[in-house]
Amino acid sequence: MAVTLAQIAALAGVSRGTVDRALNNRGRVDPKVAARVRRIAQELGYRPNRAGRLLALAKNPIRIGVIVQSVETMFMHMVYEEAERARAHFASEGAEVLLRPLEGVDAGRQLAAIDELVAAGADGLAITPAEDARVRARLKELSARMPVVTFNTDLPQSGRLCYVGSDNYACGRACAGLMNLLLGGTGKVLVVAGQENNLAHRQRVDGFCEEASAEFPSLSLLPPETCGDDQQLAHDIVCAAVRTHPDLRGVYVSVNGQIGACDAIRELGLQGRVHLICHDLSRQNADNIRAGLIDFLIDQDAHLQGFRPVELLLDYLLVGEKPQDDSILARIDIRNRYNI
Repeated sequence: MAVTLAQIAALAGVSRGTVDRALNNRGRVDPKVAARVRRIAQELGYRPNRAGRLLALAKNPIRIGVIVQSVETMFMHMVYEEAERARAHFASEGAEVLLRPLEGVDAGRQLAAIDELVAAGADGLAITPAEDARVRARLKELSARMPVVTFNTDLPQSGRLCYVGSDNYACGRACAGLMNLLLGGTGKVLVVAGQENNLAHRQRVDGFCEEASAEFPSLSLLPPETCGDDQQLAHDIVCAAVRTHPDLRGVYVSVNGQIGACDAIRELGLQGRVHLICHDLSRQNADNIRAGLIDFLIDQDAHLQGFRPVELLLDYLLVGEKPQDDSILARIDIRNRYNI
């Protein structure tokens, strides 16, 4: 049974109105009384009716800014579509979600988008941040007066409320283990890396390379090649690696570039001889798994990354409810032709 304000008021020895003001930061309440009310509410597992609270603020709706970078890539476009669904969902409850899709990973464009959203009256911000000192400083300054949630890629020491997305280092480690199984413990492997200023991209490569070095020393890793999320460049990198290393046995594409790698393997007639591991359960990647071009992929849960940050920010702004964990992580979802 749901906990009521009247129950909290009875246990706290105050009126229902005092409980309402304490939980919603409205009006004047003695700080000690407010702390007691919040503690009792938390112990009872009280959860507010978000829709009712939002409708009560209809004349002055809460505004959430959402900045989605690299929206031109397959997975981030899927995240953007989930953010669009969040916008429609919470609009029906009275909140306003201000979406700003950006191509590439560009700190200057991100800073301009942040300023635009602040000027538009955003009360909270969800962002896939560039790994840049200026972005970190701006988010740290902003976090002093509004909640900030990072998603897809994190930005430590930015003051953000929490991070929503994958444990990218662990995903890289998992891919190294899968590659070792595919190659029977030995063989040359090409690693295709992504954007230089994207922490998630680097964490995947670090996880893969460090796990392979520590646990699978008979795998021979070629120096990582950077494609910058470009499919054609990923294609060309794979082709060049095969020309230089005709005994290449595995390719790990840590970023957007999966289709280019598949095209290269198909054109070179290496299907079944060069094993490919990548990320993201898109329609194109699913087709290439069925075609036998991709052996394994790790999905990142686009719905979690596009929807949950908005939900977290609303809960915080409405009732001061902080996320229970510093990071809300997608599970490591391994897909192959048997569970696609």
